[in-house]
Amino acid sequence: MNKNNTIAIVGTGAAGISLANQIVRSLPLGLNMSGLTILMFDKPEQIGGGNAYAIDSHTNLMNTKCGAIDHGFGAGFGILQWAKDNVAKWKPYMLGRHIDEDTYAPRPVVGLYLQDLLQHAIDKAKGKGVDIRIVKESVVDIVQENHGYSIYTESANYHSRYTYLAIGHVQPKKKYSYQCNERYYHTPYPMQQLMNEIPKNATVGIIGSRLSAVDVAVGLSSAGHTGKMISISRQGRLPAVRAEYGKYQFKDIKREQLTDLLSADNYELRLHDIISMLRKEISHAEGRELMLSDVMRKDLGPVEYYENEIALSKGNERPWQAAIYATNSNIDLLWHYLNKADKKELLSVWSNDWLTYRASIPRQNAEKVLGLMKKGQLEVLAGATGFDFNDDSNKFEMLRSNAESTIEVDYLISATGSTGNILEADNTLLENLVAKGMIRPHEHGGIDCCFASGRIFPEGDASNESSRFFAVGPLTSGVYFFTTALEVIERQSKERAAELAFMLTEDAFNLTVARPVEAAFSENALHYLDQRNTDTVHMTA
Repeated sequence: MNKNNTIAIVGTGAAGISLANQIVRSLPLGLNMSGLTILMFDKPEQIGGGNAYAIDSHTNLMNTKCGAIDHGFGAGFGILQWAKDNVAKWKPYMLGRHIDEDTYAPRPVVGLYLQDLLQHAIDKAKGKGVDIRIVKESVVDIVQENHGYSIYTESANYHSRYTYLAIGHVQPKKKYSYQCNERYYHTPYPMQQLMNEIPKNATVGIIGSRLSAVDVAVGLSSAGHTGKMISISRQGRLPAVRAEYGKYQFKDIKREQLTDLLSADNYELRLHDIISMLRKEISHAEGRELMLSDVMRKDLGPVEYYENEIALSKGNERPWQAAIYATNSNIDLLWHYLNKADKKELLSVWSNDWLTYRASIPRQNAEKVLGLMKKGQLEVLAGATGFDFNDDSNKFEMLRSNAESTIEVDYLISATGSTGNILEADNTLLENLVAKGMIRPHEHGGIDCCFASGRIFPEGDASNESSRFFAVGPLTSGVYFFTTALEVIERQSKERAAELAFMLTEDAFNLTVARPVEAAFSENALHYLDQRNTDTVHMTA
């Protein structure tokens, strides 16, 4: 193996670790891998889990059971067996509870598992003559060269033949003056920082009402916070509550069937087709016709809604939830083949509802949220229109539509999650790559890449066979739609690793295998290139 065959993985969160593990598992049999190096880059504090699974508060719960994680992630190194073998590591975070397939583990526990999965990959790589090295620095730029890429960190540069962007979720830049106030938090994580810095009796505004907002309310209250907390968003809808039981496998829209159907000549998938497919599967799961209004219950206020949700989830199955979660297996296909106009409608009209009911929370945290609302410590409001800081009152203002007065709070926390628009991302690497045309923003979020392989084509040249530049994980949301579930990340990593094994074989034998220009390359590419020729994009290099 040529010693110039270095693989660079930028990011050591779930996507980067999954990719490294899958690459080691997929290395071509019969080839001498001696001299192959995998370089993995990340900030020291994010190595082994990234922001999502940082060592933080035990109240930050996963919304997926350990059994589902074990089934769909960590090939060859499942979380359940890891938990049996490493009780001392996770025990401090479980507060006397054990870990089994029905456990919603705290995110720090999954972070500990990811750290050991990374070490597992390193050990397995050594057995194959492959060296995985961790570079504890952020990557600030990547430059394409004749035979690969130069990877620049803040203090050094490295060379790679193959490069993978796996940087996970990215935070948006601060755009408003109130965001520069020392009592404003642009992200709720690490939660421990909020617990340590916010006075217990302070009034706290929470921007958003989904998963991260729940983390804030539950986390602060568990640390003894007594002040009023106000969660505000446009719709004011809390996440649905997960049932304790329930699994479902699609009957009519399995991945193999979908592939045959959607790739047929002249077939056009419309949004009403997807709704019809899902409605049929949900009816299969429920054994009856289920009305959307029965699930959404928009007629109920936050307290009544959670009383109803908790009652329905306690000791019961909610088959519609199992059917919705089963879309992990084929949601990328449905999204890819969906009519372009319908994609825009789905994002503009239905995406918030989808996330509210797809990204549900464990009952134990829902009960804590309900308790906070009932005693008046937490209020969940709709109609958010903006935020500001009032110098006269020395408080933040939360503005609402049709409200007679603004709401004032001492502290303000943004719990709206990451940004899907890379032009708004607070990330030097992405800024530099966009500025030089090595990546393009996808019109539906993230970066534009080939659907079939995740390959990134600089300047949109899909015939450029020299490209060894790929993306995996949340950065690909515009191409694959839902990219945060560990099961989905694992599938992407497995596909990227299989493609890499093919390329390594080509390089080892100096082969040139013709590939068709990939029709799966996003329709966004040409539009972006046309726009780029006429517009000036101002970026900070």
